[in-house]
Amino acid sequence: MVAAKPGGRTMKQLIGCAVAALSLWATQAAAAGPVVYYVQSAPYTSTIDPTACPVGVCKTYASGQRLSGTITFFGSLDPDLNVQTDDVGHMIDDFQLSDGQNTYTLLNAGIPDPDMVINFANVSTDANGVITAFEFKFDKTNGAPFNVSAVPSNDVQARVATIYFTSVHPAVSVDNNARCLTRHTVSNAPTNTPGAGCLQTTVTPAEGASQAQASAVTMSLTPPSPPAPVPTLSEWAMILLGVLLAGGAALNLHRRRQTA
Repeated sequence: MVAAKPGGRTMKQLIGCAVAALSLWATQAAAAGPVVYYVQSAPYTSTIDPTACPVGVCKTYASGQRLSGTITFFGSLDPDLNVQTDDVGHMIDDFQLSDGQNTYTLLNAGIPDPDMVINFANVSTDANGVITAFEFKFDKTNGAPFNVSAVPSNDVQARVATIYFTSVHPAVSVDNNARCLTRHTVSNAPTNTPGAGCLQTTVTPAEGASQAQASAVTMSLTPPSPPAPVPTLSEWAMILLGVLLAGGAALNLHRRRQTA
């Protein structure tokens, strides 16, 4: 056995230090990695349907559909942010959101989509940087030039699909083929497209626009529980058939006992 030199370290101590260093590095690397939040709203309780479709792609929302998907940040957010003042749009790496009719994806083949706009992404966080309150608005445009018209317009460039959701006064509102009335001077989209973000829209059914709203939305680090499946017509038929067969068998048994 070789004695350790004074002030030196044994091989076991060196291995222990190496393991501790690797563990610390792994913890820091995990903390610095992407952070995914899961978004899910309550089912829509209010919808507005288009009554005509003069321009754009017209779609109809259904009660029971909902907003759902994920928002991925580059890493952990700063602690103690305030939803009233702190925008974390620059920290969003990607998002995959569906409003039941439209899919919103920030990255297209790994490149930020210039037609997708992060209007604002305000959050509050706790001491660990975990989101506790939020307010987001994403726009899906038809590309430049980003026209604005104050009167009914057949210009498809003035149309936009939007997602707005917040926990501040819990609400969700999604628009399809709405007409933009007011735009940003400069957008905070990843591509910094001037004027792309829509500040105010009008949803006019005769212009082909539609809307859906819900009264609650969650944003969590854990995936939401899947909604309970609703039986299809064929499944209801099988359930009814099973009940009838069971009832018939019970009735037949009862008659046999009476005649015995």
